[in-house]
Amino acid sequence: MRKLALIIAISLVLTGCGGGSSDSSNTNEAHTPSSIQSTIDSVSGDTIVVNGYSYQVGSANYAGEEVAIADLEKNMMVSIASNTRSASAHTGGAQVGLEPTIVGLIANTNHVNGTFEVNGIPLTFSALSTEIEDGDWVMVSSLPTANAGYKVLSVVKFEHSNLTESVEVEGLISELDSNAKTFKLGANLSVDYSNAHIDNDDYSSELSNGLWVEVTGSELSNGLWVEVTGSMTGSVLTANEVEVEDFDEVSNDTEIEGIITWVANDQSSFDLSYKGRFVVNNSTRYEDGNKSNLTVGAEVEVTTKKANGDNVATEIEFEHDDDALDWNDNDIDLEGIVQSIDESALSFVIQTTSGNKTVYVNHNTRYEDGLTFNTLTNQRVEAETYKVNNQYIASEIEAEDNN
Repeated sequence: MRKLALIIAISLVLTGCGGGSSDSSNTNEAHTPSSIQSTIDSVSGDTIVVNGYSYQVGSANYAGEEVAIADLEKNMMVSIASNTRSASAHTGGAQVGLEPTIVGLIANTNHVNGTFEVNGIPLTFSALSTEIEDGDWVMVSSLPTANAGYKVLSVVKFEHSNLTESVEVEGLISELDSNAKTFKLGANLSVDYSNAHIDNDDYSSELSNGLWVEVTGSELSNGLWVEVTGSMTGSVLTANEVEVEDFDEVSNDTEIEGIITWVANDQSSFDLSYKGRFVVNNSTRYEDGNKSNLTVGAEVEVTTKKANGDNVATEIEFEHDDDALDWNDNDIDLEGIVQSIDESALSFVIQTTSGNKTVYVNHNTRYEDGLTFNTLTNQRVEAETYKVNNQYIASEIEAEDNN
């Protein structure tokens, strides 16, 4: 979401009505969100529709490089900021940022069953174009799955240029080894970040398990979602930069498309696409569903605002459930007494009725009832967790009722 913040000073021309409300045809500008990160609904010439809003595109870019408007296709993930207009240098229309999950060379394509690989990652997409062949550079837009994989939304071929000097992969960190400077990204991609720059504004020099990251090569931890850019050395992604992806800098009235990856037991908050948390309150509006539909695996569009440092969901529009995978098996509560903590690994061992379990924390982990990571030892707690490659990642930790 830092990319959304970077394009706030963007001009666009709004040419149609916005999504979500059927009576907004006469109040287009008033209802235009300040920013959008979502997939393209449709493309017609230099006009795209995103979240039901129609934009005339002035330019498109990826990683600071211009991309031909003609290369935009349905279901590509993009970001647009719409709160500045004529003051921007892009007075001819909206500047659209491309937000692919994976960029690289495609291989082992099978158009019959829609299987292929990009950067060694096995993927499936039934609508894979027959014009895409092994050795082509492609951008893959996707949403996370419950097994640390990718639900592919689109696969778009683009021409070799400066865009292709580096490959890119987003995904969840697991099996982090801070000594060897390696981790797993997604289900099975090995990453070497020994010479990488790490971009994590909040925690400046470490990674942790369970973060969703974008590797390009600093605090990293298991369970974080990151974006990694670099180059493939055999089956290993050698990172130039690793960027932790989060929603910390989201503007008010931003619309974000994603998949719910965790829900608090009392449904007071939820995580979206592993990248960050949204608070639900009595003022939250729902479209095509209600609060009871806040379940892991639900695909939603969330409109948000900042309040007391939290991202508050002002509106939640339900789209689809991920019927292909059982997300509930990935939502695990662990109860018991904490035996020990490991500050270097950012983990703790909890004694449960089914044995001892090692649980990892990261900067998305929330602590309730006055708990902190350093005070967990000998505490009886309930840890709400999810699993990444058989590692437990804590979303929330609260004191367990001894009664």
